[in-house]
Amino acid sequence: MIDLATKKVLPISVVIATLGGDVLKSTITHLNQGEAVPAEILICIPEVLSANGDNVATISNVHIIKTPCHGQVAQRAFGLEMASYTYVMQIDDDVILPPDTLKVLLEALLSKGIGNVVAPFFRIYPSGEEGTQIAKGFSGFLRKCYATLVCGAPFGNERFGKIASSGIGFGVPMTSDTQRIVESEWIPGGVSLCHRVDVITSDYYPFQGKAFSEDLIHSILWRRQGCRLWTVLDAYAMIDVTIESFAWKSVIGRYRAHAYVAKMLGGNIWQTRLWLVCYCLLNSWKILTENFPKKHLIVTLGRKV
Repeated sequence: MIDLATKKVLPISVVIATLGGDVLKSTITHLNQGEAVPAEILICIPEVLSANGDNVATISNVHIIKTPCHGQVAQRAFGLEMASYTYVMQIDDDVILPPDTLKVLLEALLSKGIGNVVAPFFRIYPSGEEGTQIAKGFSGFLRKCYATLVCGAPFGNERFGKIASSGIGFGVPMTSDTQRIVESEWIPGGVSLCHRVDVITSDYYPFQGKAFSEDLIHSILWRRQGCRLWTVLDAYAMIDVTIESFAWKSVIGRYRAHAYVAKMLGGNIWQTRLWLVCYCLLNSWKILTENFPKKHLIVTLGRKV
């Protein structure tokens, strides 16, 4: 058990929307393992599942918020209304923060002031691989063409940090430049920190079920109320990226979310449809190549060895 009495307490309310479980305990443990810890961690969990939060309920800065609603954005909005400290962090229940990330993010936010939102750079757990990379060579050229011709993003490295006309978001890559805080059109929803006065407490996700691309919608709303969005490259978070589901329900969920983002920005819905076609074709090909021996695949598709 971590002794929070020996820690420096930061005036931060951390809000986590969750269904509970062991992954939540790991996230909270990492939040509380640094020299500085948040003053409160609000666990927003549906009332019918509240027993799933019992494994963290005994930690002194953790408070269980039983929500009458079910859904990531709705649960989080409910908890944000109850945040009581000057700064508010929203974090997913499967994100791991290194010991100094909370402190570095707060320092970055203080340097920017009210009307700004900061987020860390994401790395893949456990390898530490960069979540957004700049591909080089022919592969890099193909990615640039795909981003522009299919998704409607600016060509080349100009796409990074932008939301394309199709409603697809492109992350901010790591850089060796002296600029360590990079402004962008959107920030990933896994972790973000802002002043309490800049918090958006509405249930803005318009669809039922799993929330796809809610961070893009959230970022647009933040910018509409005058906030600027920043990625802090010297602060990072770790996330365990699992294989994306290619179930039809998930495909439709992704499409309607990206189409909604495109509509919010006055983008091109036909480009969103083109992305959907390419997304389905690429994933279908990936499934074929991963599940059939190469020789068998050639026989099946070409009727000859």
